[in-house]
Amino acid sequence: MEVFDPVKYSVEENQFFLKHLGEAPIAALQSPLPTGVNRVAVEEVLGGVYELDELESHRGVTWAGKAVIEQAIKRYLGARDQWDEFAKKGSPRFPTMYAWDGKGKPHRGGIGSDSGRVTTTIKANGERERLAVSLHDPFSETFQAPWAKPDEPVPEACVEDTDKGILQCPVDGWTTNFKPESRQSYNLARARMTKHCKSSKDERVREFGLKAFG
Repeated sequence: MEVFDPVKYSVEENQFFLKHLGEAPIAALQSPLPTGVNRVAVEEVLGGVYELDELESHRGVTWAGKAVIEQAIKRYLGARDQWDEFAKKGSPRFPTMYAWDGKGKPHRGGIGSDSGRVTTTIKANGERERLAVSLHDPFSETFQAPWAKPDEPVPEACVEDTDKGILQCPVDGWTTNFKPESRQSYNLARARMTKHCKSSKDERVREFGLKAFG
């Protein structure tokens, strides 16, 4: 088993894994399986973990460890509980399948959203965290090379010079003009900026447009 993805399994299966990680499948299967737990899933995950433990014990082949799987499961189950509560208040059932603009409005399949199936959770600060975890290369999951420049956050609003009548995209620098004394002219400039962002080939520009204009 190279990767563990909790989304592939039912809530009941994930709960079962938490109780039995580290056991040989034959031991976990001695008793009747709970409702919602599939034998194939048990053999796949518990068998994979048991094999990795055996390889580490007898051949020194290191792996990420059971704790990484447990954390992934708990993060996913916690997110599911939170999404259930959000759904009762009118949120989409799976909010990560949407992009959320600056006004808090969801856009199905928008830039940065999960495509086809749930693959992430959304942190309180809006950042997305991948649910699937690598079991053979934990180094790549945690190490940040000092020469790797992290992505800068997408700006919240345009750069405006109301004295000169200039509206500028903060991502690529594209500008448009308006008459400072005319509200209508300003609104037309914003409309042009919105069109520029939506038609841009730069993903960050499009993401900014979604965030700033919806």
